[in-house]
Amino acid sequence: MNHILSGYDHLLFLFSLVVARQTFKQYTGMITAFTIAHSITLSLTVLGIIDVSPRIVEPAIALSICFVAIDNIIRKQVSHRWVLTFFFGLIHGMGFADILKGMNLPKSQLAVDLLSFNLGIEVVQITLVGVALPLLMMMHKWKFSRNAVIAGSVLAFVLGGIWLSQRVFF
Repeated sequence: MNHILSGYDHLLFLFSLVVARQTFKQYTGMITAFTIAHSITLSLTVLGIIDVSPRIVEPAIALSICFVAIDNIIRKQVSHRWVLTFFFGLIHGMGFADILKGMNLPKSQLAVDLLSFNLGIEVVQITLVGVALPLLMMMHKWKFSRNAVIAGSVLAFVLGGIWLSQRVFF
């Protein structure tokens, strides 16, 4: 839970995903795709089945923020975002795994730790989306909602770009 709440990149990615106007079914599909994808790579990475360097994963996470932000700006109507979210969820799962790998967990507790870490991520994400969706639904009834989506996405793009340059060059 702490990782999500203090992980500004993951919070900004989540914001970028949900700020664009979508139906409840689209939001549900997108969040489900993200959950499945990051659970797959989180597990595979922690178990040592895959190993992608944080020097690749961390810039890719920042790039995912920029990509979704640009998508929000360019397209007035987003559709099939669950596909994009699934792909980026695979990358974010490897980022989540770096936290667990850094804890040097005992092999005997790995399954429990992996499950509890993943459930913590999900509880926070679902809570945040549950709070954000009613606010976003109200915002999307406002005649200037498209401008708000663009402004929020420009901010996300700028921050994602800063994080991308920090992760690539520093």
